[in-house]
Amino acid sequence: MTDARPPRPRRSDTGLERPTRPCPHDFRERFLELGQTKEIEEHYRTNWRCITRWIEECGGDELRAARSQATGCPLRPHRRSDKARRYVLGLRSGRGFLK
Repeated sequence: MTDARPPRPRRSDTGLERPTRPCPHDFRERFLELGQTKEIEEHYRTNWRCITRWIEECGGDELRAARSQATGCPLRPHRRSDKARRYVLGLRSGRGFLK
């Protein structure tokens, strides 16, 4: 008879959770300068989903309105559906796609 240790509970971290990159401290200023273009993606070396999440974290529509005012371009309404917005922000709940 051997002294076997009981199995340790394993966290479900095998690809189900991924860390999100924190919003840079100068993101608001760079967004007002560059807008949501490839230039800002290249500046921070990230993708559009991360940029979109940072925009929402920094004020969302208020930040877009400030960009519109700074550039003089008309404000385009935010057309992203609530389901897609929650997906980008990582607010998924339960199983399945976009519940």
